[in-house]
Amino acid sequence: MTNDNPMILALYPNSIGMGYACLKVPERIYDFGVAKVSPLTNRKLLKRAEKFMDYHRPKIILLREVQSSHNSNRVDKLISAIETLAGEKDLPVFKYSRDQVREVFEVFGCNSKYEMAEKIISMLPDVSCRRPKVHKWYEKEDYNMGLFNAISLAITHVHLAENQIVTL
Repeated sequence: MTNDNPMILALYPNSIGMGYACLKVPERIYDFGVAKVSPLTNRKLLKRAEKFMDYHRPKIILLREVQSSHNSNRVDKLISAIETLAGEKDLPVFKYSRDQVREVFEVFGCNSKYEMAEKIISMLPDVSCRRPKVHKWYEKEDYNMGLFNAISLAITHVHLAENQIVTL
């Protein structure tokens, strides 16, 4: 892979806000984290997404595929609004399902979200400061997992594009 990989902005809305990562895979990650707003509203998160787009000037936007049976109605609406916003900015949007992400990470020998996070840390050591702790079945998912979910979208996109499954 060369250094002319496009700047990718991966956004992963979830129940607490939105995981985000601006990166060129596998070279470098430029910005990452979990955007949390209070009160939690789609309007505020959409403004945050627009600021990310304007500041980083990505060439591609990545989102999770809407799967209503798993997502809240609020998250579904936010994903659709981000997709519309990206279209207004002439940015191509690629969406990947949970199953697509799992299939790609199975190639790397990852069978759980924690294993995926560890693989991501090995590829992009800058995010090691956000390493999620393994949670018990009765605990909430680690706050930083949204960040790793966003990065997993970028790795999925690059992996599938290299295998010519995704076309621009």
